[in-house]
Amino acid sequence: MEVQWIVFDAVGTVINPEPSVAQAYHMIGKQFGSERTLEEVRLRFMSAFSETEQQDASRGSTGMTTNADVEETRWRYIVAEVFPEVEDGEGCFRRLHDYFAELTAWRAFDDTLPTLHSLSERGLRLAIASNFDHRLHPICDGIATFGLFEKRFISSELGFRKPSMQFYQAVVDALKVDAEQILMVGDSLKNDVEGALSVGMKAVLIDRKLPHADKTGLSDSPFGVVRSLTDLQGLLS
Repeated sequence: MEVQWIVFDAVGTVINPEPSVAQAYHMIGKQFGSERTLEEVRLRFMSAFSETEQQDASRGSTGMTTNADVEETRWRYIVAEVFPEVEDGEGCFRRLHDYFAELTAWRAFDDTLPTLHSLSERGLRLAIASNFDHRLHPICDGIATFGLFEKRFISSELGFRKPSMQFYQAVVDALKVDAEQILMVGDSLKNDVEGALSVGMKAVLIDRKLPHADKTGLSDSPFGVVRSLTDLQGLLS
């Protein structure tokens, strides 16, 4: 069936933090008395974030349920793991949590806005689907082109995190088309590609570090692989 909807993951696919997460944590951590180096902060963040992902996976389907409180607890834990030495841990968490709700903390990838315009002009309908929380709304509201996203699917509001079938089935139900008429585009093989395929959607993995020669199309595997969002034009032709 012909694709009618293209659903994009948010962080790592259409937007990215700038400065990086590690740089932001390092900068704000210093304001609260941390003396850790940037590399220490980066490694501790990666370890804490990975730990929360592994905890979710170990709980199976129950680990995929979420809401605003669950997500805030997740991030409070991560901040505490990165900066256990900070006396005002709650203040540090709150500053970081608020920081990533600000549009100035994010930028759209160079290939995002022209691709969204081009796909919309072709008559394709667009949506965004993310393991995020309410903070994604002001970010999307602040980027004019993101008005092309007719639907926003946010895990803390749906009650389930990607890659759960419940998350993706909610997407299918809301878009009111057959699953195979929906294309999911994201930078995570597990969360974006495998999750979408589990309910019958099409999927494309974006890997911006992929050499041009390694690019594959939708017909070459259960999912396509691109190195730029602009490559979607060729896959959909």
